[in-house]
Amino acid sequence: MDDIFEGGLFSKEELDALTPQEFKKDRTFLLQPNIISRSINDVEATEKKLMALAMSYIPYKIENDDDYTVSFSISDAIKALDLTDGQNQRLLLESAVDKISGKQIKLFQENGDWFKYTWFDKASWQPSTKIFTLTFNKSLGDALVQYKKAYSKIDLASLGRLSSKYSIRYFEIGLSYSGNKGINGNKKGTWFFEYSIDQLKQLFMIDKNQYKRTCDFTRRVVYDPVALLNEAKVGFTIEAQSLTKGKKLLGFRFICTESEVAPRKNLPAKVKQEEELIDETQLIFDKLKEKYPDEYMMILEQVEQEKRENPGAIFISEYEACMRLQANHPDE
Repeated sequence: MDDIFEGGLFSKEELDALTPQEFKKDRTFLLQPNIISRSINDVEATEKKLMALAMSYIPYKIENDDDYTVSFSISDAIKALDLTDGQNQRLLLESAVDKISGKQIKLFQENGDWFKYTWFDKASWQPSTKIFTLTFNKSLGDALVQYKKAYSKIDLASLGRLSSKYSIRYFEIGLSYSGNKGINGNKKGTWFFEYSIDQLKQLFMIDKNQYKRTCDFTRRVVYDPVALLNEAKVGFTIEAQSLTKGKKLLGFRFICTESEVAPRKNLPAKVKQEEELIDETQLIFDKLKEKYPDEYMMILEQVEQEKRENPGAIFISEYEACMRLQANHPDE
């Protein structure tokens, strides 16, 4: 499972230097595959938060079936998601874990093929120890290993601040397209993604009889969730621009712009240093891609060609391209 971090900020050597214990310690973020971020699913906000946290506990190398089972305390969940502790919050988390075992997810391939899975085989809550235990569907896990797609870094505290399922979806979808930030015609610190009305309804599993009036759909599914995301200070804002033909609403272009991230209430010093190092690396890469966009795209194409010619090669496409670009400009 070495390719699980393709598109992330870690090199294979850096990953190999981590022990499973070090990698699991003080979880504050998740590297989520874009195929998950753009999948078809209908998961409530608290359920999604628990799912994301559970995914962050999966070892970066799957060695046996036991690695698909993760456990964490309710206090761990509140800390990692940076939630306000209290009886109501704990009851919400307990209720969410009871609902997520039967939830489904549909993954699409580029050729249009799709596969539907349940997220988990088993889920349990032990009031005596205050421990959640979740066993991921192995078929889903095995399928993800086969997809050589980019992964996006999802800050769990930012996810924890989002109170609606639609705002969470825009958060993860927006991040999944952030690789286009500042390139391909995008201004510095900006990128966008587009969906038609039908695509949004499919993506969010909205019944055809729900939101019969267009104004209700646009307010509850688009404008209100986007406003919540912008208020939560998750690192970028979204401006939803309507796409029309005459008077007919066809869809939306979602323009994303980097912005301030709200500080975590409680961030361990060691994790803060690691986060700053990762952000610094990303900043260097972003500046190089912005300064040499044509060269970056040429290198990225070369890297992808190398992977096609050698399917057994395991390296991180975007990271490798950025590293080569940086090597070409050592004084930058």
